[in-house]
Amino acid sequence: MRSLVERIDQLNDASLDRKWMGASSAIGLLIHELQRERGLSSGFIASNGEHFADQLGAQQKQTDASLASLTSIVREQALDKTVRQRLDAGALQLPKLRLRVRQLEISRDYTVDRYTGIIDTLFDLQLSTFGNASEPSIFRKQMAFIAFAQAKEMSGQERALLSAMLSDRNFSAGRMVMLNSIKAAEAARLANFVRLADQDALAAYQNILKQAYIKDAERIRQKVQAAAWREALGDEGTAVLPSPDAWFALASAKIDAMKQLEDALNASVNADAQQMEGRAQQELLISGFLALLSFALAGILIHQIQRGGRVAEHQLNLAEAVFSNSVESILVTDADLRIIEVNPAFLRISGYTRDEIIGQHPRILKSGRHDAAFFEKVWNEVNASGTWVGEVWNRRKNGEIYPALLSIAAVTGSDGVVSNYTGMIFDLSRHKTVEALLNQLRTFDGLTALPNRESWLSALEQMLVNAQRSSSRFSILAVDLDRLKVINDSLGYAVGDLVLIEAAERIKNTLRKYDIVARLVGNRFAVLLNEIAEPQDIGSVCEKLLTAFARPFELDGINVHVTASIGAAIYPTDGSDSNTLMMAAESALYSAKADGRNLYKYYSREMNEMGSLLFKLERMLRFALERNEFSVVYQPQVNAQSGCLVGVEALLRWNNPELGNVSPVQFIPIAEETGLIVAIGEWIMRAACQQVCQWQRELGIEIPVAVNLSARQFRRNDLLASVQTVLDETGLPSRLLELEITEGLLMTDPIGAIAIMQGLNAMGIKTALDDFGTGYSSLAYLKTFPLNRLKIDRAFVRDLPNNRSDCAITNTIIALGLNLNMQVLAEGVETEAQREFLTNSGCQVFQGYLFGKPMPGEELTLRLTSGELVVAAV
Repeated sequence: MRSLVERIDQLNDASLDRKWMGASSAIGLLIHELQRERGLSSGFIASNGEHFADQLGAQQKQTDASLASLTSIVREQALDKTVRQRLDAGALQLPKLRLRVRQLEISRDYTVDRYTGIIDTLFDLQLSTFGNASEPSIFRKQMAFIAFAQAKEMSGQERALLSAMLSDRNFSAGRMVMLNSIKAAEAARLANFVRLADQDALAAYQNILKQAYIKDAERIRQKVQAAAWREALGDEGTAVLPSPDAWFALASAKIDAMKQLEDALNASVNADAQQMEGRAQQELLISGFLALLSFALAGILIHQIQRGGRVAEHQLNLAEAVFSNSVESILVTDADLRIIEVNPAFLRISGYTRDEIIGQHPRILKSGRHDAAFFEKVWNEVNASGTWVGEVWNRRKNGEIYPALLSIAAVTGSDGVVSNYTGMIFDLSRHKTVEALLNQLRTFDGLTALPNRESWLSALEQMLVNAQRSSSRFSILAVDLDRLKVINDSLGYAVGDLVLIEAAERIKNTLRKYDIVARLVGNRFAVLLNEIAEPQDIGSVCEKLLTAFARPFELDGINVHVTASIGAAIYPTDGSDSNTLMMAAESALYSAKADGRNLYKYYSREMNEMGSLLFKLERMLRFALERNEFSVVYQPQVNAQSGCLVGVEALLRWNNPELGNVSPVQFIPIAEETGLIVAIGEWIMRAACQQVCQWQRELGIEIPVAVNLSARQFRRNDLLASVQTVLDETGLPSRLLELEITEGLLMTDPIGAIAIMQGLNAMGIKTALDDFGTGYSSLAYLKTFPLNRLKIDRAFVRDLPNNRSDCAITNTIIALGLNLNMQVLAEGVETEAQREFLTNSGCQVFQGYLFGKPMPGEELTLRLTSGELVVAAV
């Protein structure tokens, strides 16, 4: 009966595979149409509506038709409700996105990101159509299909990017990095496809590579590369470049050919799924028939042996045929449990010959994994009911132990006395192997092959039980890769995944074999150190881990530097249960990151108190915007020679009803870590622009305002679009807005930063380098940044003019800024002596308490109207 149930399960799985594959084809078509619409929208925006307008309208109709077709299929096949909801959510985004594209309200990067997000959702749905197949050949084809579909998506992203570059003739370094990242990701996915695909698929792919449009597209890439080099070198000469329409046509020819091959791959998997469903139906019928008939005819055969006579020859032939050809192994014993008959399946599965097994006791198959109590329970049930069915472990002749489903039945004569026993054995090895693989997928991280969070918690709970029983101690480590998001954003998630894989290997190789390391989520790892609980021993392990991350990660020709921060907690000192211990390690980790990263910290009670405070701050911070608890103050910036006002810096303040005035030093890092800084940063920019417009409207004066950009804001793809939106909503002329960027932020991704600042300058917005001298600037990059102002950090101003080192550094910074045609501003000017020294050194603008503390807009207005502050003439 168990065999029949499993056959039914196999049929259900096969039917689900076949049903899903039908939906997969429709999903693939919709992805293809959206990829094309994304590329056209990218070129349309980049060309300011001059290219692709008609094509875009026609393409949107094709996309809608594909969406309607997929929606119909999903509903007809009654697929999972979650699938329908995710599909509907993606569809709802399209109308608003298209309208904003048509009206040229949003940036190209923002548009591409939104389309890519919808496409990624569809990819997730398509991936969910795979993975049920137990046939290795089908699974291999599914993986090849996925790899090829992902490569085609990279080709689509390249089509969109180059369409924009050829439309707006912007070949910045940031865009070239993005292009190279896309091509690298495409190459990696195609390599996976080549490794997994069958010969027919490979031949079809090679045929695509031979087409003329492949070479023509490559020539365009080379011309774009050359144009990028000329732009980087400042060569203003013009080169003949193809039109964006020509590139789009060539790229689409390749992508359409890839779509045809993708359809062929999908059809092949679909055909295999249908065949598997057919086989499952046949196997179900055969298994049902054999399961019933085998027992019946085995009884006939036993009866014949018992009587020692003959029955009708056709009955014997039929019984012998079923007995001999059954896929399940069958054995027959006498009343004393001596084997008197076996079928060929038994010999094949057990490995014994007929001569070796006849006359033996079934205990010859005993694995040793079941005790006497188990067998006593089995035979008690056989004696009471006549049958027993259950899973056992058997042993083959070669010593291999395997799982099996065993069914025992007692055969009685006319006098009611047991004369024989029959046993049917179904080999579960393959079933258990698949079950083990599925269990591994459930408990191990698919990317790094490390235990996942579920498995880690199970190991930690077991360690706690053992430690409590033996009164022993152990420790856990929380390990976080620093700034992995920067790598994902600048080099792509494919490179980020390679970093995670290599990081997992380095951690494993650093630890002992019996220590446990797991990947909990994202860039967070956890380590379980058995019987290591002394701080000096934990410190030794942490030092080794930090050393393991000291050398760069060499990934596809790119050297990437990644550091790690570590938090340590000890049982039972820091906690007696898993939740408390993990919270302690997390608190120590956050302390390590707050102190500069790339170090380790032990948990302390003070950290717990600090963690509670930080949690409270975070919770209150989430409601501060909607409760209007934030305000903006403005600090004057004055001309060094005349003392006239040349601008203000907008600074954020938070007054909480419960906590009072909260220092920016406390809440800004929390806002940055949680991502709340994006909304807060946009709010302060809008508030500052509104205030400047109010001064312009009421006092008739123009005062430039400087606003700080956070790291998260600066790295967002829609930065330029969000800044433009604020300017449009407030009506502030772009020339009156200056955005301040920290030195460390620029050096994280110099090439990408140059592209962003070029975009801001093109909008008429000034940029300033804040806190200069406190980071690790490369002068080779500094001269390429399109900056308007250099701000000397207050740390170098504080001890002027008495500190000789600060004097030398300040003079050097001023000379550097002036030579690079940047205006130089000194922060933290508080004394006349500082002012005099800086003026004599050539500094042009001052900011500090000597000229005014940060003040509300109303107070600054009073100082302006009273004549205390005079605005410099433009």
